[in-house]
Amino acid sequence: MVGASPRANLVERFDRLTLLGMAVGVAILLQPWWQAGFRIGFFVTLGATLLQIVAAHLPSRARAEDA
Repeated sequence: MVGASPRANLVERFDRLTLLGMAVGVAILLQPWWQAGFRIGFFVTLGATLLQIVAAHLPSRARAEDA
């Protein structure tokens, strides 16, 4: 990403963070040892998914170059 603007870099980091949040939420959801993990994992996954929808609509330089 040579020459990428700081804003595009921030958008890409936000996008990756939301994907990581979804993975962590699902992992918490599926673990069998912690009863409250199902509820917490659901809300973590839900929140990360909603943020991923927002992140997908943010303009970034890499997405503009793909189009």
